[in-house]
Amino acid sequence: MKRIVIIALFFAVLIPALAGSSPFTSEAIQKVVLSDKEVPDGFIFGKIPPFAQKVLKGNPWMMDEKAIKKLADRIYPGGDARKISKMHVTIMANSNKPYGDDIVCYVILFRDLASAKEELEKMNKFAGYNRDRVILLTKENLAVFMFVDSIDNYHYLKMISDSMQERLKSL
Repeated sequence: MKRIVIIALFFAVLIPALAGSSPFTSEAIQKVVLSDKEVPDGFIFGKIPPFAQKVLKGNPWMMDEKAIKKLADRIYPGGDARKISKMHVTIMANSNKPYGDDIVCYVILFRDLASAKEELEKMNKFAGYNRDRVILLTKENLAVFMFVDSIDNYHYLKMISDSMQERLKSL
């Protein structure tokens, strides 16, 4: 009996060590999301047009399950909503066009490391084809996926991504 307890304790310590660090939970999203101080000059948090308010209930917003199901494959090709646990969206618009989506930032928490691996392959492929408009930052099962409509605004995206990368490193 004593031998069984020792073996069980050994595996209880060994398995997490071999698996690496544990996946993030939804609390990590709140540590990474953009603050209003990071909105570039000349931009605001965008307003949600009335036709989209059935899906997007706010901005910035921790999306509900319905919104994730509706938008996952529209955010990146092949996006699988079943593999996403939580998603936060921040939409920034030029202050002259408050209903625009000039800069968009998604913070996506995948259900587990295996789901993250599969989805991040899709996201990396998409980001590679659109590297003048998309930045993807990742850590374990957490992804920050940002894009701009116009390549003229890419420098803002780069500035935002630098601060978000620092927050990801500190997790």
